Amino acid sequence: MEQVLIKENNPLQPQIHTPLGIIEFSLTASDNFYHPEQSYKLKNGGSLYKYYYDSFDCELIVCSPKLSLALHLTVEECWGAVFRIKPHANTQISTCSFSASWKEGCSWTDYGFNTGEDLEAVEYENQVYRLHLGTQDGDMLMARRNQGDMIPKSLCLNSDFEKYGFILSSDKGIKIPMTLIDSNEICQVHFLVAWNKNIEEDVSTWLAVDQFSNEILKGEEIL
Repeated sequence: MEQVLIKENNPLQPQIHTPLGIIEFSLTASDNFYHPEQSYKLKNGGSLYKYYYDSFDCELIVCSPKLSLALHLTVEECWGAVFRIKPHANTQISTCSFSASWKEGCSWTDYGFNTGEDLEAVEYENQVYRLHLGTQDGDMLMARRNQGDMIPKSLCLNSDFEKYGFILSSDKGIKIPMTLIDSNEICQVHFLVAWNKNIEEDVSTWLAVDQFSNEILKGEEIL
């Protein structure tokens, strides 16, 4: 995740401003809440946040992905957030969680769960806008674990009940809990947010939040 960076002063809690309110991205490790130590502006309008702590390093990239929706489908805006965390040598992260949650003062009036194959998503709307917040579901995280794709080996979701109840979705947002991360492992998870005018039967925002991390990072030409 390297390119020419413009450092920002006083990094804020990473967030996205949407027509329905502000969504914040946060990291908790071993029951402690962590703030980014540094933030940088990226060339296509995204931001890189760096967390340097005693037992781990973490990066968060928030940017607008390159969407490949069908021609008749459009979204007003889509943003992704990719967390990548790595314990220091000879240390472990016993537990951690990644969250995308609404700040107080949001203006949506209704919400509902809107999952799909490999997708955990929540739909929020008012009379004017519809917004989807999404991430990969437990089934997809297990598939990535089995492929050695930046999910720790300690993750063990055997039954459908465990897989489909693993990601925590609510009116407050989405939380991804994670099991033990060993010192030789990297864990990567992401969130996607997309919104559009509230048009009946329009699935554009739902499809926009069903993407892989590499599609998000392509928005800033990062691999």
